[in-house]
Amino acid sequence: LAAALRAMIEQRLAFDALVRPIHLRRIETLARQHPALAIVVDHGAKPDIAAGTWQPWADDLAALAALPQVHAKLSGLLTEAGPHAPDDERVRPWAAHVLACFGPQRVLWGSDWPVLELASSYARWWQLSQAVCAPLGAAEREAVFGGNARRVYRLHGGSSRLSAT
Repeated sequence: LAAALRAMIEQRLAFDALVRPIHLRRIETLARQHPALAIVVDHGAKPDIAAGTWQPWADDLAALAALPQVHAKLSGLLTEAGPHAPDDERVRPWAAHVLACFGPQRVLWGSDWPVLELASSYARWWQLSQAVCAPLGAAEREAVFGGNARRVYRLHGGSSRLSAT
């Protein structure tokens, strides 16, 4: 594992951590041991929104966000709310917490499609994400909806102009 992590650091690759809340402290340990390793926490660490289990997820995510090389994907939250979650207001605080912890310069938007379709639609997640990010300035929204992914994953070219279609 150590050799693989060293190789990722040398190649400037990002480590995508598809984890659950129970793993956040381990990811924090990993991040502290390898401060040059860019880490992206996928799906906001898949909090148990359906059960409403806010803690320890909220505090552990905030502690992880204190490390500057760690980023988070704003994705998968409608999926974690359960099939056909009754309203977007149930998910909004969780999405807002991801954004508040990491800030618009370290959040990468994602759709979680096609898995998202088990719980909701792409258009619904797009609209909710846009609403959560509405208070941000144009440059900050561009960062969340494309610029950060291009930077973290070292992608070049293309536009971040996404739509719900």
